[in-house]
Amino acid sequence: MGETNKLVSPARVFARPTADQIWLGPAQQAALSQLSRPAQIRLLVGPTSSGKSTLLQRLGTQLYPNAVVLQSRGPKDQASSLLASLLLSADLAPWDLTEVEQRNLLTVFVQQRRSQGRRVLILVDDAHNLEGGALEELERLLAFKIDKKPALEVALSGPASLARHWRDAQVRLGGGDIAVHHLSPATEGDLVGYLDWRLARFEMQSFMTPVATQMIARQSGGRYAAADVLCQMSLLLLRQLSVERADARVVQQAVTALGARQAAAKLESERSTDAEPAASPVAHGYVLVSRGGKVLSRITLGDRTLIGRGEHNDVCLPSPYLSRHHAVIVGTPEGYYLVDLNSVNGILLNGRRVDRTVLCDEDVLALGPFRLKVQAPEWAAQGGPSAEDPALTDTAVMPAQGLENTAIWRVK
Repeated sequence: MGETNKLVSPARVFARPTADQIWLGPAQQAALSQLSRPAQIRLLVGPTSSGKSTLLQRLGTQLYPNAVVLQSRGPKDQASSLLASLLLSADLAPWDLTEVEQRNLLTVFVQQRRSQGRRVLILVDDAHNLEGGALEELERLLAFKIDKKPALEVALSGPASLARHWRDAQVRLGGGDIAVHHLSPATEGDLVGYLDWRLARFEMQSFMTPVATQMIARQSGGRYAAADVLCQMSLLLLRQLSVERADARVVQQAVTALGARQAAAKLESERSTDAEPAASPVAHGYVLVSRGGKVLSRITLGDRTLIGRGEHNDVCLPSPYLSRHHAVIVGTPEGYYLVDLNSVNGILLNGRRVDRTVLCDEDVLALGPFRLKVQAPEWAAQGGPSAEDPALTDTAVMPAQGLENTAIWRVK
C-alpha cells in the first residue's frame, strides 16, 4: 500500500472528537438549530449513545463563540462537587475552600465576565445524575440575577425524564425560557454516514468495504459508541488476519470477539462478591485509584480509557497538577499500554517517568497526588505490544495542550 493509503491506528481514528470536528448529520443539525434560539435552559434529551455529549460540546463552542463555557457532568450529589467542577472549568482552583467560599468565588467570576459583556453558559452532561445538593445548587445558580436579569444559561443532556424535571423547575424559577430537543436513536443510514466521515478524515475509506460498513451499522443498534467499537475492532483484525480490507467476514469475527469479551466480563461480574480483585484471571484490567493512601474507586479499563482532570475523561482526577487530558490507557488483544498525552507534569511508573509503556500487573502510576495501581489479567501481564512500536505513537499522541490550558507544578 502507498503512504497515502496507510492504515492509521484505529484508536486514533476513533479518538474522542473535539467540538469543531464532529459528525453533523440531519438529526444533529436539527438539534443545533432548535437549541440555538434564545433560552435560559436548553435540554438535549435522547437515548444512550445518541451523540448528546458531543453535540453539547458543539453547542457551547460553536454557537456561542464569545461565551464563557463552564462544564460539569453527573453523577454528583453535593453542591461542593458541582461548584468545584465548574471552578476547575474556569481555571480557578477550588481546593481547600468551603462550599460558601466556592459559591462566592464562582459568583464573582460570573459578575466579572458579565461586566465584560460576555454570556456565561453552563454545560452539564448526564444531568439526570445530579441529585441532592448538586441539583439544588444548579437551580440556585439559575436563579442568580444581575440587574434583575438571569446571570447564567444552562445546557443539559440526558434521557427524556430530564425534560420533565426541568419543566417543573422552570415554574419554580419564575418561568424562564426553555428549549427542548429530543434526539432519536441513530438510523442505519446515520451510522453509515458517520463511519464514512470518521474514516474519510484519515483517508481510510479503502480499508472498509461498503458491505462491512452497513453490517456494522446494522449490528450497532442505533448507538454511535457501539459503531465506534465494532469498526475499531474490525480494523484491528486487519493486521491479525493479514488482509487489506474489512469485509463482512472480518466484521463477523469482530462481533464474535466483542461478544466473547462481554460474556466473560458478565461471568466475572457474577462471580465477584466484593470490590477486591478476583483470584482467577479476569476478562478486563482495572486500576485502583487512591489519594493519600485512601482507595477512592476501582475503574474497569476499556478499549480506550482517557485520564485527566476534565469532567469528560473516563477517569476524572480533579487536581491542578493534571492536564485536562493527561494520559490514555489503550487495550489491545495483546495487552494494555499507557501513553502520556503531552501533559506538563508527566507520569511516574513505579517511580520512573515514562512517556509510553506496556502496563503489567501491580504497576503503580503516579499522576499528581493520585496513585493508580494496575490490576491486569494474566493474558495482559504475560506480554503486550512493544512500547517503541511506531503504531503506539500514531495512536496516542494528541495535540499538545497550551500552557493556559494545563496544570503546572506548584512551587512552595
